[in-house]
Amino acid sequence: MKTALLALLALTLLSIPFAHATTPITVTGTFTASFTVLSVTSSDGNTIIRVTEIATLSGFFTGTRIAQGSEVIHPDGTFNAHDSGIFTGTANGLAGTLVITGESNGIGGTGSGDFIVGQGADGLSGVHAQGPFQFTATGPTSTTGTYSVQFHADPWENSLTLKLGLPIFFLQLPEEFERSIFSKIP
Repeated sequence: MKTALLALLALTLLSIPFAHATTPITVTGTFTASFTVLSVTSSDGNTIIRVTEIATLSGFFTGTRIAQGSEVIHPDGTFNAHDSGIFTGTANGLAGTLVITGESNGIGGTGSGDFIVGQGADGLSGVHAQGPFQFTATGPTSTTGTYSVQFHADPWENSLTLKLGLPIFFLQLPEEFERSIFSKIP
């Protein structure tokens, strides 16, 4: 009898769709950033600037990002930069934190790069995004720009999929529930 009930339960469970990461969607927005110079050094004709960045994002991601990074300005006027920081705010209205890492290249006061978004916490747990951004300097220590990234969420990690109207279901029976159910089967 116990074997028959377990087999019936297994067949029922196999018919339930399990969760999967959402299909990536393109999300967009804008940002402004200001920089505080921490140090300036030179090496082989290159100027290396270490900065703290405070960025305000709007659009799909709305909030503030505080990052540390560096920019290398080459003798020909081109540059490459890298930074990483903590975003605190919302994604599609759900609050939490994310790590946003960026790398960019350009010349003079304009450039483009790539964002990588992940390591979410609170309501943004399970959020992942990656994609391009473009920016233009608005002053010696400030920029403005746009982003357009491919976004997805792992539904078993995040309630954001509910807000987006995407499917969510993940089955995990707690051990104490399993023991109480199966202990009653003769």
